[in-house]
Amino acid sequence: MTPNFKEMGAKILADVSARYKKGEHPRLILTEKDFERIKKNREKGDYKIMVDNILANAELFLTLPMPTYDIPDGIRLLGTSHRVENRLKHLGMAYRLTKEKKYVACATEIIRAVAAFPDFNPSHFLDCATMCNGLAFAYDWMHEALDEKTRSLIRHTLFEKGFKRIMEEYTNAPEHKDCVKPNRGYRWYQDKPGDNWKFICNGSMTLAVLAIFDDEECDMYEPILTCAFEDSYLAVRDFYHPVDGSYSEGLGYWSYGTGYLSQQVGAYLSAAGTEYGMTDYIGLKKSPYAALSLSSPDLIAFNFGDAGAAPIDTLLFPWYQKMFGDQGLAEIRNARLRAKAPHGMWWEHPDAGRRGASITDIMWYEERESESLSAMPLSFGGVGCDNASFRTDATANAFYAAVHFAKNNAYHGHNDMGTFVMNIGSKRFFVDLGSDNYNLRPYRDAYRFRAEGHNTLVFNPETGKDNEMQAPCTTARFADGEESFAIADMSAAFPGKSVLRGMKMLRADGSVILQDEIECASEDTLRWSAHTPASVRFFEEGKAAVLDIDGVKMYVALLTDGYLTVRAAAPDAYSPIPGPAPGASSEILHPQAENPGVQKLEIHSKGAESRRIAVWFYPLTDGREIPKEKPAVKPLSVW
Repeated sequence: MTPNFKEMGAKILADVSARYKKGEHPRLILTEKDFERIKKNREKGDYKIMVDNILANAELFLTLPMPTYDIPDGIRLLGTSHRVENRLKHLGMAYRLTKEKKYVACATEIIRAVAAFPDFNPSHFLDCATMCNGLAFAYDWMHEALDEKTRSLIRHTLFEKGFKRIMEEYTNAPEHKDCVKPNRGYRWYQDKPGDNWKFICNGSMTLAVLAIFDDEECDMYEPILTCAFEDSYLAVRDFYHPVDGSYSEGLGYWSYGTGYLSQQVGAYLSAAGTEYGMTDYIGLKKSPYAALSLSSPDLIAFNFGDAGAAPIDTLLFPWYQKMFGDQGLAEIRNARLRAKAPHGMWWEHPDAGRRGASITDIMWYEERESESLSAMPLSFGGVGCDNASFRTDATANAFYAAVHFAKNNAYHGHNDMGTFVMNIGSKRFFVDLGSDNYNLRPYRDAYRFRAEGHNTLVFNPETGKDNEMQAPCTTARFADGEESFAIADMSAAFPGKSVLRGMKMLRADGSVILQDEIECASEDTLRWSAHTPASVRFFEEGKAAVLDIDGVKMYVALLTDGYLTVRAAAPDAYSPIPGPAPGASSEILHPQAENPGVQKLEIHSKGAESRRIAVWFYPLTDGREIPKEKPAVKPLSVW
């Protein structure tokens, strides 16, 4: 049942007040009982790994210079904000575990430094929200050790630089008053359905209110909690696909946004005793399995859109286990923690590096007997879904292929409808280049944003526009069996043309066919592209090639008319090089990223109204030779 949104602020405050005496702390995610559990077990197993790493980081932070009001690109204070958030959480945790005042003294210096900032750069509200997040944890976790002058300074800073600014967002005020940059920038709260900012901004400001509300009266508490709850509640139901759990902005932003959602939910549970149905949604429950399915055998993300080809973020898997069960999820994270593998969420360790345990680990850790993950399907996707993936088996050496069909104008999306990646084990033979510098203007003209920079189709590449942004697309047909496949109609991206793309895994030999069926004008030039870091050796008069990465090989054969060619992964002549970002110094130029070590396998087609391009990918593993027979080409309609 949908909550009564209008009453949520008052209800949350009443529920917290019923559970905690006035001024009683800590209550944000970890309570006194939780800290005592951690201290009791700090020399044991996983606890020791986590505590040792956190204390080592806290010791490092004692030696670092104080944060400064620094907006290097003319837009973002975000680097400083994340560093402050990270340091204050580590120092607060170190104090709770040791009771050593040196951590409080360092935190107090940081608090005074940021309180002296002219503002928290609310024109880019992520900066403001994450700064308030750090102050909230400092106030709550170190409350008993902070003197009243410092506690009062935190409250005043949150009122003036946080709460007043978030209310200007919620009420859609024309600008932020008395700020260095009064313009409000991206109006994330008014944007529907919006993006990861919903979770970061609403979650952080919720934490700030719950940290201080009973120490000083303020008429902004209730409306902030009310707006934050409703906006996040609706975002959960917008961002996570109800069928397969995939996150609309891709795997990088799945971890970033969900990380702050978990903090908002965790604070409700620890402070109020309930999360008010925020997470009662099947798409959210399924999302970690979508992340696993859309990553290669070595857990590297399928990085469509602005995401990077990095290890998927397993930091939140223990939180998912805590909320929904399946201890196997937590074990995936715990195994990586013991191996000191990179944890992936860049904002957790911008000062101390990105290896080993983090604050997030200790927030959600529960000591349980190890269990294996619930069975993961070898085929992922479904009718109406945005993505599909297939793998030969569940081993580390599996052949893995995934395709992205979602609308181009998703938040942080590119003109990449139909793009795909393929791995043999840890070797990614076909790659997505990921994002470029967000300060490029216009970003949509960058090579990595355009269709030409992805593993998809481009019509008439001598023209400037190569794909439609407003182009819906989902999987139209899906099957899981001896021939597992996904097919989508991508015509919306190519006005006046009919374009179908299908990906099929033949489980008898573990190979994949990627097939396009096109209706267009006979004079249209069509270019099929696939970016690869492999060396390429052609055979069969250009009809086939062997790709090689460090001795691991894949045979690629064109099953239809034409031949394969290769060229550098670089912008076409009409793809402009953007200039400086607005607000940045005229000397600061932002050229497009180069793509060293990557080339484009291409197929060109022209001269027919009906065309079919079918490419076969056959892994040359386990001593297999180039096959003597090729699979028959069948219309997509009979797949």
